[in-house]
Amino acid sequence: MRFGTLLKSISAAAAVSAAAAAPAIAESAGPIDAQTWSFKGPLGYYDEMQLQHGLYVYQTRCQACHSLGLVRFASLEGLDVSEEALKALASTYEIPYINDDGDRDTRPGVLNDNFPWALDNPKRAIATYGKAPPDLSTMARSRIGGSDYIYALLTGYDEAHEQPEGAYYNKVMNVIKMPNPWPADMSDFEYPDGTRPSLDQQARDVTAFLNWTADPYLEERHQWGIIVVLYMLALTIISFLAYRVVAAKVYAKLEVEGGPDPEH
Repeated sequence: MRFGTLLKSISAAAAVSAAAAAPAIAESAGPIDAQTWSFKGPLGYYDEMQLQHGLYVYQTRCQACHSLGLVRFASLEGLDVSEEALKALASTYEIPYINDDGDRDTRPGVLNDNFPWALDNPKRAIATYGKAPPDLSTMARSRIGGSDYIYALLTGYDEAHEQPEGAYYNKVMNVIKMPNPWPADMSDFEYPDGTRPSLDQQARDVTAFLNWTADPYLEERHQWGIIVVLYMLALTIISFLAYRVVAAKVYAKLEVEGGPDPEH
Protein backbone atom coordinates (compact mmCIF):
# COMPACT_ATOMS: atom_id res chain seq x y z
CA MET A 1 0.00 0.00 0.00
CA ARG A 2 1.42 3.37 -0.98
CA PHE A 3 2.01 6.03 1.69
CA GLY A 4 -0.72 8.33 0.30
CA THR A 5 -3.32 5.56 0.41
CA LEU A 6 -2.27 4.59 3.93
CA LEU A 7 -2.54 8.20 5.08
CA LYS A 8 -6.04 8.50 3.62
CA SER A 9 -7.09 5.31 5.41
CA ILE A 10 -5.78 6.55 8.73
CA SER A 11 -7.49 9.93 8.23
CA ALA A 12 -10.79 8.23 7.39
CA ALA A 13 -10.57 6.02 10.48
CA ALA A 14 -9.81 9.04 12.66
CA ALA A 15 -12.77 10.91 11.19
CA VAL A 16 -15.11 8.00 11.93
CA SER A 17 -13.82 7.79 15.51
CA ALA A 18 -14.21 11.52 16.01
CA ALA A 19 -17.74 11.43 14.62
CA ALA A 20 -18.66 8.62 17.00
CA ALA A 21 -17.26 10.52 19.98
CA ALA A 22 -18.64 13.92 19.03
CA PRO A 23 -22.23 13.47 20.31
CA ALA A 24 -21.04 12.46 23.78
CA ILE A 25 -18.76 15.49 23.96
CA ALA A 26 -21.41 17.85 22.63
CA GLU A 27 -24.03 16.61 25.10
CA SER A 28 -21.71 16.98 28.09
CA ALA A 29 -20.07 20.27 27.19
CA GLY A 30 -21.47 23.39 28.86
CA PRO A 31 -20.47 27.03 29.23
CA ILE A 32 -16.96 27.58 30.55
CA ASP A 33 -16.19 31.21 31.31
CA ALA A 34 -12.60 32.43 31.25
CA GLN A 35 -11.33 33.27 34.73
CA THR A 36 -8.52 35.48 35.94
CA TRP A 37 -5.59 33.49 37.35
CA SER A 38 -2.25 34.68 38.64
CA PHE A 39 -0.49 31.92 36.68
CA LYS A 40 -1.91 32.88 33.29
CA GLY A 41 0.10 34.78 30.72
CA PRO A 42 3.85 35.04 30.02
CA LEU A 43 4.47 36.64 33.44
CA GLY A 44 2.23 34.23 35.33
CA TYR A 45 3.19 33.07 38.81
CA TYR A 46 1.81 30.93 41.61
CA ASP A 47 0.55 32.34 44.90
CA GLU A 48 2.15 29.98 47.44
CA MET A 49 -0.45 30.67 50.12
CA GLN A 50 -3.22 29.90 47.62
CA LEU A 51 -1.49 26.63 46.73
CA GLN A 52 -1.28 25.66 50.42
CA HIS A 53 -4.97 26.41 50.81
CA GLY A 54 -5.69 24.42 47.65
CA LEU A 55 -3.81 21.42 49.03
CA TYR A 56 -5.96 21.60 52.18
CA VAL A 57 -9.15 21.74 50.08
CA TYR A 58 -7.94 18.70 48.13
CA GLN A 59 -7.34 16.81 51.37
CA THR A 60 -10.72 17.69 52.85
CA ARG A 61 -12.93 17.65 49.75
CA CYS A 62 -11.31 15.57 47.02
CA GLN A 63 -8.90 12.91 48.19
CA ALA A 64 -11.60 10.56 49.47
CA CYS A 65 -12.22 9.66 45.82
CA HIS A 66 -9.49 11.26 43.69
CA SER A 67 -5.78 10.53 43.91
CA LEU A 68 -2.65 12.49 43.02
CA GLY A 69 -0.66 9.47 41.93
CA LEU A 70 1.96 11.44 39.97
CA VAL A 71 2.77 13.89 42.77
CA ARG A 72 5.57 13.16 45.23
CA PHE A 73 5.35 14.50 48.76
CA ALA A 74 8.84 15.97 48.34
CA SER A 75 7.65 18.09 45.41
CA LEU A 76 5.30 19.97 47.74
CA GLU A 77 8.37 21.88 48.87
CA GLY A 78 7.51 24.11 45.92
CA LEU A 79 4.54 25.31 47.98
CA ASP A 80 6.97 26.86 50.48
CA VAL A 81 6.33 24.10 53.02
CA SER A 82 9.15 23.04 55.35
CA GLU A 83 10.73 19.59 55.07
CA GLU A 84 9.60 18.71 58.60
CA ALA A 85 6.00 19.58 57.75
CA LEU A 86 6.21 17.51 54.57
CA LYS A 87 7.57 14.51 56.44
CA ALA A 88 4.72 14.81 58.93
CA LEU A 89 2.22 15.07 56.07
CA ALA A 90 3.66 12.05 54.24
CA SER A 91 3.56 9.93 57.41
CA THR A 92 -0.22 10.39 57.67
CA TYR A 93 -0.70 8.33 54.49
CA GLU A 94 -0.58 4.54 54.34
CA ILE A 95 1.55 3.38 51.41
CA PRO A 96 0.95 -0.19 50.16
CA TYR A 97 4.00 -2.39 49.66
CA ILE A 98 5.13 -6.02 49.68
CA ASN A 99 6.76 -6.98 53.00
CA ASP A 100 9.62 -9.42 53.55
CA ASP A 101 7.18 -12.35 53.74
CA GLY A 102 5.82 -11.52 50.29
CA ASP A 103 2.48 -10.32 51.66
CA ARG A 104 0.69 -7.07 50.91
CA ASP A 105 1.15 -4.57 53.71
CA THR A 106 1.16 -0.83 54.35
CA ARG A 107 3.66 1.57 55.88
CA PRO A 108 3.73 5.29 56.68
CA GLY A 109 4.65 7.44 53.72
CA VAL A 110 8.03 9.13 53.27
CA LEU A 111 9.09 12.10 51.17
CA ASN A 112 9.99 10.03 48.11
CA ASP A 113 6.55 8.41 47.98
CA ASN A 114 3.73 9.58 45.76
CA PHE A 115 0.24 10.23 47.01
CA PRO A 116 -1.45 6.81 47.25
CA TRP A 117 -4.52 5.77 45.29
CA ALA A 118 -7.54 7.19 47.08
CA LEU A 119 -9.91 4.21 46.79
CA ASP A 120 -9.09 0.79 48.19
CA ASN A 121 -11.56 -0.90 45.86
CA PRO A 122 -11.62 0.54 42.31
CA LYS A 123 -14.18 -2.07 41.23
CA ARG A 124 -16.63 -0.79 43.81
CA ALA A 125 -15.99 2.74 42.59
CA ILE A 126 -16.74 1.68 39.02
CA ALA A 127 -19.97 0.05 40.16
CA THR A 128 -20.94 3.23 42.03
CA TYR A 129 -19.86 5.94 39.59
CA GLY A 130 -19.74 4.07 36.29
CA LYS A 131 -15.96 4.40 36.16
CA ALA A 132 -13.13 4.92 38.59
CA PRO A 133 -12.75 8.59 39.64
CA PRO A 134 -9.87 10.07 37.61
CA ASP A 135 -6.49 10.90 39.04
CA LEU A 136 -6.17 14.68 39.41
CA SER A 137 -2.40 14.99 38.94
CA THR A 138 -2.65 16.33 35.37
CA MET A 139 -6.34 17.21 35.22
CA ALA A 140 -5.61 20.88 34.51
CA ARG A 141 -3.72 19.87 31.35
CA SER A 142 -5.84 16.94 30.21
CA ARG A 143 -9.16 18.79 29.89
CA ILE A 144 -10.12 21.39 27.32
CA GLY A 145 -10.32 24.66 29.20
CA GLY A 146 -7.80 23.56 31.83
CA SER A 147 -8.18 25.51 35.04
CA ASP A 148 -11.32 27.25 33.80
CA TYR A 149 -12.90 23.83 33.23
CA ILE A 150 -12.07 22.62 36.77
CA TYR A 151 -13.38 25.82 38.36
CA ALA A 152 -16.58 25.76 36.28
CA LEU A 153 -17.16 22.11 37.17
CA LEU A 154 -16.65 22.68 40.90
CA THR A 155 -18.98 25.67 40.98
CA GLY A 156 -21.51 24.34 38.47
CA TYR A 157 -23.72 22.16 40.67
CA ASP A 158 -27.40 23.07 40.90
CA GLU A 159 -29.59 21.04 43.23
CA ALA A 160 -32.74 22.57 41.72
CA HIS A 161 -32.44 20.41 38.60
CA GLU A 162 -33.94 16.97 39.11
CA GLN A 163 -31.85 14.08 37.88
CA PRO A 164 -32.15 10.26 37.91
CA GLU A 165 -31.09 8.52 41.09
CA GLY A 166 -27.32 8.48 41.45
CA ALA A 167 -26.84 11.38 39.03
CA TYR A 168 -26.40 15.10 39.57
CA TYR A 169 -26.78 18.23 37.49
CA ASN A 170 -23.76 20.30 36.62
CA LYS A 171 -23.71 23.16 34.13
CA VAL A 172 -20.51 21.82 32.56
CA MET A 173 -21.40 18.12 32.33
CA ASN A 174 -25.20 18.43 32.46
CA VAL A 175 -25.43 14.94 34.01
CA ILE A 176 -22.58 13.87 36.26
CA LYS A 177 -22.04 10.92 38.60
CA MET A 178 -19.78 12.81 41.00
CA PRO A 179 -21.73 14.13 43.98
CA ASN A 180 -21.51 17.79 44.88
CA PRO A 181 -18.27 18.06 46.93
CA TRP A 182 -19.48 21.11 48.80
CA PRO A 183 -21.61 20.53 51.93
CA ALA A 184 -24.70 22.66 52.40
CA ASP A 185 -23.30 24.25 55.55
CA MET A 186 -19.71 25.48 55.35
CA SER A 187 -19.94 28.04 58.15
CA ASP A 188 -17.53 26.06 60.35
CA PHE A 189 -14.97 25.30 57.65
CA GLU A 190 -11.70 27.17 57.90
CA TYR A 191 -8.12 26.87 56.68
CA PRO A 192 -5.34 25.99 59.14
CA ASP A 193 -4.40 29.69 59.30
CA GLY A 194 -7.90 30.58 60.52
CA THR A 195 -9.24 31.94 57.22
CA ARG A 196 -12.92 31.15 56.55
CA PRO A 197 -13.16 30.80 52.76
CA SER A 198 -16.29 30.95 50.65
CA LEU A 199 -17.20 28.13 48.27
CA ASP A 200 -15.90 30.24 45.38
CA GLN A 201 -12.58 30.81 47.14
CA GLN A 202 -12.17 27.11 47.92
CA ALA A 203 -12.87 26.27 44.27
CA ARG A 204 -10.29 28.82 43.12
CA ASP A 205 -7.68 27.63 45.60
CA VAL A 206 -7.97 23.94 44.76
CA THR A 207 -8.04 24.77 41.04
CA ALA A 208 -4.79 26.71 41.39
CA PHE A 209 -3.29 23.78 43.30
CA LEU A 210 -4.31 21.31 40.59
CA ASN A 211 -2.81 23.59 37.96
CA TRP A 212 0.42 23.48 39.94
CA THR A 213 0.38 19.66 40.14
CA ALA A 214 -0.02 19.55 36.35
CA ASP A 215 2.55 22.28 35.66
CA PRO A 216 4.88 22.71 38.66
CA TYR A 217 7.66 24.28 36.56
CA LEU A 218 5.51 27.08 35.15
CA GLU A 219 7.34 29.87 36.99
CA GLU A 220 10.78 28.54 36.04
CA ARG A 221 9.71 28.26 32.41
CA HIS A 222 8.43 31.84 32.43
CA GLN A 223 11.64 33.08 34.05
CA TRP A 224 13.77 31.34 31.44
CA GLY A 225 11.50 32.71 28.72
CA ILE A 226 12.14 36.26 29.93
CA ILE A 227 15.88 35.59 30.11
CA VAL A 228 15.90 34.23 26.55
CA VAL A 229 13.91 37.21 25.23
CA LEU A 230 16.28 39.67 26.95
CA TYR A 231 19.28 37.73 25.63
CA MET A 232 17.94 37.79 22.07
CA LEU A 233 17.18 41.52 22.39
CA ALA A 234 20.69 42.24 23.64
CA LEU A 235 22.19 40.07 20.88
CA THR A 236 20.13 41.95 18.28
CA ILE A 237 21.33 45.33 19.55
CA ILE A 238 24.97 44.17 19.68
CA SER A 239 24.68 42.73 16.16
CA PHE A 240 23.22 46.00 14.84
CA LEU A 241 25.96 48.09 16.49
CA ALA A 242 28.63 45.73 15.17
CA TYR A 243 27.16 46.09 11.68
CA ARG A 244 27.29 49.89 11.94
CA VAL A 245 30.94 49.79 13.04
CA VAL A 246 31.99 47.40 10.27
CA ALA A 247 29.97 49.28 7.65
CA ALA A 248 31.51 52.61 8.70
CA LYS A 249 35.03 51.18 8.30
CA VAL A 250 34.19 49.74 4.87
CA TYR A 251 32.72 53.06 3.65
CA ALA A 252 35.73 54.97 5.01
CA LYS A 253 38.13 52.66 3.16
CA LEU A 254 36.15 53.05 -0.06
CA GLU A 255 36.34 56.85 0.23
CA VAL A 256 40.11 56.73 0.78
CA GLU A 257 40.59 54.48 -2.23
CA GLY A 258 38.32 56.65 -4.37
CA GLY A 259 35.60 54.04 -4.59
CA PRO A 260 31.90 54.61 -5.21
CA ASP A 261 30.01 57.08 -3.04
CA PRO A 262 28.35 55.10 -0.23
CA GLU A 263 25.31 57.35 -0.59
CA HIS A 264 24.59 55.87 -4.03
